[in-house]
Amino acid sequence: MSNSLAANANIALYASMIVYTLAMLAFTWHLAARAPKVAESKVAAEASVEERELVAAGAGAPVPVERRPSSPYAAGSAFEESLRSRQRGSIALMLTYLATALLVVSVAMRGIAVSRPPWGNMFEFATAAAAAVGVAYSALARRNRWEWLGVFIVTPILLVLGLSLTVLYTEAGELMPALKSYWLGIHVSVAFLAVAFFTLAFAIGVLYLVRLRREEKPPANPGVLESLPSAAALERTAYSLNMVGFILWTFTLIAGAIWAKQAWGAYWQWDPKEVWTFVIWTVYAAYMHARATAGVDPRKSMYIALAGYVAVIINFTLVNLVSTFVGMHNYSGMS
Repeated sequence: MSNSLAANANIALYASMIVYTLAMLAFTWHLAARAPKVAESKVAAEASVEERELVAAGAGAPVPVERRPSSPYAAGSAFEESLRSRQRGSIALMLTYLATALLVVSVAMRGIAVSRPPWGNMFEFATAAAAAVGVAYSALARRNRWEWLGVFIVTPILLVLGLSLTVLYTEAGELMPALKSYWLGIHVSVAFLAVAFFTLAFAIGVLYLVRLRREEKPPANPGVLESLPSAAALERTAYSLNMVGFILWTFTLIAGAIWAKQAWGAYWQWDPKEVWTFVIWTVYAAYMHARATAGVDPRKSMYIALAGYVAVIINFTLVNLVSTFVGMHNYSGMS
């Protein structure tokens, strides 16, 4: 084990937190520049259409029917992002890319220092999971213009990293015997990816519920929320992300059972970690079923998805840290 490399991994972790903090401020700065407004060119175009309709109606010609947004502040056609907002969003994304790269380097150096996958205890798992969320957001943000989502992703990453250093920190060391298996790299890494997609979907799901409420009761003075994608678009995006996370979590559940057979001689022993992993799968399966059922309010199905993410948090915190829940999966590394 290389103590110097482990120390450098911690330095890279602190550096990533500093850059993530700058990214969080930049994303907030970006949101401050977003202002819902009807583009002047569109207003002029609509006025021109109305004039042509009146002239045509007076001449006895058929009057064309034009479809318009249900609200002048709906995202998309009625919102034009300013150059200043786009520039700030780009700065925030660049900082996020840098911070995520530093965090990935930190996780990688920790793994090299201990000559194993760097997720053998709660500290390592938390930092690796945060890195997975950062990578997932970074990979999708530029393509989908998700600068508006950045502050809702970077802030939780910072919170997790802060808790990792102050509460969960564990010195680099050897693995417990039960963890010395190639399944550690497979089972846990896929769990990271599932949690990353669930995290993105959770943030978008919360925004969907808030946006939907604003669409149902439009405010007198539109704000930043009116510059976000429509509630329907947010709901579809959350569903897509949850679907990917659910597929990955299904593999996590199956891989965990196979690993349990090798380590303990049985596929299932009703260990708290096993039970909660299955609870998460069941809740998200219920969400998928509700989402695909005709007549079910998407808002109600989204509440199920949010409950699933709460179960994810419980699984990776209370189940690992509270003695009442701790069973055979006692790998937190904390006394």
